[in-house]
Amino acid sequence: MQNRPRQGAPRRMTRQQYEALQRQRRQNRLAIAVIAGIAVLIVAAVILILRPHGAPDAVTAISNVKPEPTAATVQVQPEATVSAPNNGGVDLAAQIEGDPGQAQTPRTESPADDTAAQAQPVAEPTPVPAIPQAVDSVTTTPRPDGALRSVRMRVVGDIMFCQSQLVYAKDSGYDFHNQFELVADQLANADYTMGNMEGTIGKYNTSNYSGYPQFNAPDVALAPLKDDGIDFLTLANNHMLDRWSGGVKNTVDTVEKYGFGHVGAYRTKAEKEAPVIYEVGGIKFGFVAYTHATNSMENRGVDADAVALVPYIQKADFAADVQKLRAAGAEVVIAFPHWGKEYVRTPDDSQKKYAKQLANAGVDIIIGSHSHMVQPMGYQTVSTSDGGSKQVFTMFSMGNFISDHVVQYTDNGVILDFTVNEHSDGTFTCDSVGYIPTYTWKQDGAVKVLPSGKYLNNRPSGMDDENFNRMVASYYEIIEVIGDQFQLING
Repeated sequence: MQNRPRQGAPRRMTRQQYEALQRQRRQNRLAIAVIAGIAVLIVAAVILILRPHGAPDAVTAISNVKPEPTAATVQVQPEATVSAPNNGGVDLAAQIEGDPGQAQTPRTESPADDTAAQAQPVAEPTPVPAIPQAVDSVTTTPRPDGALRSVRMRVVGDIMFCQSQLVYAKDSGYDFHNQFELVADQLANADYTMGNMEGTIGKYNTSNYSGYPQFNAPDVALAPLKDDGIDFLTLANNHMLDRWSGGVKNTVDTVEKYGFGHVGAYRTKAEKEAPVIYEVGGIKFGFVAYTHATNSMENRGVDADAVALVPYIQKADFAADVQKLRAAGAEVVIAFPHWGKEYVRTPDDSQKKYAKQLANAGVDIIIGSHSHMVQPMGYQTVSTSDGGSKQVFTMFSMGNFISDHVVQYTDNGVILDFTVNEHSDGTFTCDSVGYIPTYTWKQDGAVKVLPSGKYLNNRPSGMDDENFNRMVASYYEIIEVIGDQFQLING
């Protein structure tokens, strides 16, 4: 007779039962892993959804905390340092530090099609925790006769006429006034207003007007810019050879016909070598402008004459150019470099290097463009020949003023506002720096530029919820990049 197991003793499993149990355990572990993975994905999705829209990818590289006056400066070259300005600007030490080495070789430009790029989804605006106190407007207070000179200036970013803008305006005989009507007051509210004209102007042979990849707009596109208060255009950019040497000359002819001051494109070698000086408010301003590339047009059968009419930043002698301006009487020198990479919100090593070189060469104010996105601004402190020092205001990129780009952040721009003041020792400073956030609103095929802060609580007539939410989000994105050390102007 077989012995029976004792009551309560463990029962021995067969091999089949053991293998079945192991299979069940493996299945259970797999199920638990799948559930855990799904939970992680849900948590990550919630974090991304709740994360502030347009979190800064440029601000992390620049300090938003005003350094104490005793903060140590950062040595960038034997004769130059970067430090916090006395008037409260952002410290550029984190942006321009060390020696980035040789400037990057300018890449061949291949801009995104202004109608083909993927549009980014519109998200509900999330307010940035710390927003600088805004003012509705800034007015110029005339100084009494005999006082030290002072000039208030405004500068806008890239002015582009993309294909969709041309198509929309064609039926009106290319009247572009309505594209600027909402920002006209902001353009006129300064002693002198400047901007970057990106593309050629004026009919070229029998070619049609066009946007990407070779920008060419009709003469009358300049009319609203002049009527609304822009006085001066910088023309050195990667699209200036889009209609070859004839296009360069047409552009300069047309800009002069409409009464703009200008720098950065020339009809002859003699014009290119002549110092560019304009007197504003009794102060003689000298201007230089450079571009890092012309979209490889210089290598695509463009006549040598065209290449000679555009100043390239890699070939420039900054010190010689500044000395020429000083010798011709310039009291303040402003540089307009068209540099860096497109579609980024942080300056690259080449921008940092050229910024140092321009400051050390004697430039007083540096205002950059090309990225189509707003980049940081602040001050560099450089040594002077008399053993002292001066602060050089530097804006890496003002973003787009008007265009039909659809890449995220390209609907952002700023109108830069600052005052150049003379001091009793004969020096000049760039003071009271502020900025107006701008937004390009696409409505029924048209593109309108507007000061977004002005419409935060009173949207423009006809603006739908989607565009209003995007306008508000873009306003905060600009503040994130600029920081809270400069005056925010809403109107």
